[in-house]
Amino acid sequence: MHPKYYQSVDKLRAWCLEEEAIQAAIILGSQVREEFEGDEWSDLDVLLLADNPQAFLQTEAWLTFLGETVCVMVEESNLDWIHLTWSVKRVLFADNRTIDFSIMPYDRIDDVLGLNAEIHAHGYQVIYDAHAGYVAAKIEASLLTVKEEPPKIPAENELHRTIDDLLFQLIFAAKKVKRNELWTAVSCINQQISSRLLQLIEFHTASISRVTQRIRYDGRFLEERTHPDILTKLPECFAKYDPRDAIQTIHHLLEVTQCLSTDICRVNRYPMNMAEFDGIHRLLDEIFPDELSW
Repeated sequence: MHPKYYQSVDKLRAWCLEEEAIQAAIILGSQVREEFEGDEWSDLDVLLLADNPQAFLQTEAWLTFLGETVCVMVEESNLDWIHLTWSVKRVLFADNRTIDFSIMPYDRIDDVLGLNAEIHAHGYQVIYDAHAGYVAAKIEASLLTVKEEPPKIPAENELHRTIDDLLFQLIFAAKKVKRNELWTAVSCINQQISSRLLQLIEFHTASISRVTQRIRYDGRFLEERTHPDILTKLPECFAKYDPRDAIQTIHHLLEVTQCLSTDICRVNRYPMNMAEFDGIHRLLDEIFPDELSW
């Protein structure tokens, strides 16, 4: 753990001892992770198990013991399959600390710890437990369910669905540029298309590099895992709010997609649908016949 958070953890532990509604507090994430450990720019991630989470989610007054806050936001994810909402209170402090509090119901402890098992497998620290040793035992039991997953090599149909989706979105973005709907076009490039590109890069990494590093969700530490030749292509894969740049980015993304797809298909002995890429090239030429000289 970076020293900038030592005092925060001490204060948090003392606060838990005084706050009857808090049953447990667990540090997780980069600050207690052995692999790619956090530094001064990393957040402190805290899981609070409370009798009434809403009492802490709906107010900020309880945060004063940790110092002056600049802004606070709450993110909620509905986990419909287990009828649970995962709530995170993200707090930015005046001294540039960020603490993310996942505030969850103690009476759902089994579900909560089960959902977090893969994260706890990278490291955790119980800093408060109202029932000494109970939470740590629960976490250790949940870790037995975690299986080491190798980098995922895509099935043939999965790969081609991803390619089709990305190419469809490229033409969608191109048409939006043509219609002067630049915000929609750039958002599509930098969000929907980039998420499909990330999936292709992960497929490429699994197929070509076969790096076994465990932390790879949401593109985490992509730079540590991906082939250098791919990394050199990424700076031009994101668009500025400018029509000329958006058009150039779309063309570049098509080239990168074709390069990644060719490599993945070759290594896995999947058929490569070059006619599909030829068709996308023709459609872009129709949409931007005058912009090809830019």
